[in-house]
Amino acid sequence: MATVVTEKLSRLFINMRQVPQLLAPLSPSTVSSSEVPKVFWKPYIHAGYRPVQQTWRYYFSTLFQQHNEAINVWTHLVAALILLLRFQQLSQRVDFGQDLHAQPLLIIIVASITYLTFSTLAHLLQAKSEFWHYSFFFMDYVGVAIYQYGSALGHYYYAIEPSWHEKIKGFYMPVAVLLAWLSCAGSCYAKYRYHQSARLLSRLCQELPS
Repeated sequence: MATVVTEKLSRLFINMRQVPQLLAPLSPSTVSSSEVPKVFWKPYIHAGYRPVQQTWRYYFSTLFQQHNEAINVWTHLVAALILLLRFQQLSQRVDFGQDLHAQPLLIIIVASITYLTFSTLAHLLQAKSEFWHYSFFFMDYVGVAIYQYGSALGHYYYAIEPSWHEKIKGFYMPVAVLLAWLSCAGSCYAKYRYHQSARLLSRLCQELPS
């Protein structure tokens, strides 16, 4: 019995020693802005970029490495995990399926987790190529639009007097859908059309519908 336990502990120790190797930076390391296409450039950031055309495993492994998108990745990821934990706690006390008053809260939570998850993936994986850069950020903007619409629904049910619901329902919901769509479309258009060349115009396309 003691021999079996010793063998299991030794295997566990060996596996634990492999953890630093798994978390170690995969070759190649980060590069300067001059070594990546211009579409990846960020204002005033001249180093810390991840090289393009690497394996998906490389980009997933950079979750634990320092690079120019690390803070963006972790701020969204940590927030998503906190919301998931909070949702799990709430689901033990609230019946979201039967409690009509709680269902708008469910919509807000799902919309928030969707937005944060899409943003995490976008900042983590967009460096693979120009195609994936645009694809992941377009997905990110879809997540933002979902969150925007979910927030509008939450305000409708929680912040507006019930007596006003029928009065404004005919235009509030369509306008919320339209603004969410315009936010997504404007962000995608600005990302593809302007990038860093016209930052003010790009920001207006992204922010005005929001």
